[in-house]
Amino acid sequence: MKWTLRLTPIDALLLLLVAIWGSNFSVIKVSIAEIPPLGFNVLRLVVATAALLVALGLAGAGAPARREWRPLLALGLGLACYQLSFVTGLARTTAINSAVILGCMPVAVLLLNAVSRQREHVKRLQWAGVALAFVGVYLVVGAGAGANWATLDGDLVIVISLWCWAWYTVGSRGILTRCSPLQVTTSAMVVCTVILLPTGIPDLVRLDWSRVNGWAWVATVVSGVLALSVSHIIWYTGVQRLGSARTSIYSNLVPVAAMIVAAFWLREPIGLMKVSGAALVLSGLLLARVERTVVASA
Repeated sequence: MKWTLRLTPIDALLLLLVAIWGSNFSVIKVSIAEIPPLGFNVLRLVVATAALLVALGLAGAGAPARREWRPLLALGLGLACYQLSFVTGLARTTAINSAVILGCMPVAVLLLNAVSRQREHVKRLQWAGVALAFVGVYLVVGAGAGANWATLDGDLVIVISLWCWAWYTVGSRGILTRCSPLQVTTSAMVVCTVILLPTGIPDLVRLDWSRVNGWAWVATVVSGVLALSVSHIIWYTGVQRLGSARTSIYSNLVPVAAMIVAAFWLREPIGLMKVSGAALVLSGLLLARVERTVVASA
């Protein structure tokens, strides 16, 4: 018997997703200073939906069968709840606080897996990897930061978004056996956009468009295409190929990426404790990807 570390092209794509989502916290924080949060969210959802519909047409995949629309509507509702709580929560708290809370995603996914009908077997090493990475996340963005009453309401809203995303992840397992990640992502995004469109219209009507700088428009498009369209397809591909538990462990790396981006872009300092935490996160990720194989004797 030996232990092997299995890294696949899907792992490489998930690392790209980590880089995109880690940068997205700062992108959104800067953007909502120019465009009101709900208006910005609707704009990027429209961009994402348009990009996904074009991709679906180019792929020739077609729409899912009519019988699949009930679970797809449920996924779209979960995504809408996540998007609404994420953007409104991020507007009321810091990018770092948001990153550490959402870094707890593997715990939420494992708990939902444990009580769902489609239970996903979780090995001891995966639990150990999640625990180690969770400690690392705390050291990266939690230890020393302390509680801040000014951001508490935003933090609580981000906690809601955490569970909404966990539901969005775990609830996709069944339908991903019948539909492609692109079909599932596009369908859920269409439902999400339709639901949230009315929430952003008042902000956009009141917005003084002439005062919005070019960077905010670029950020809106980039966030819609990369953070929503491309990343969601990668995420669901990971859930389809690796399972929701293994895929969700990559969310532990997002706070580390967010820390690095903030250090170079926003000039936020990185101390020894954060470096130590980043090492634990990486160790936890690797531990969760180690699998035991039996070697036959000659």
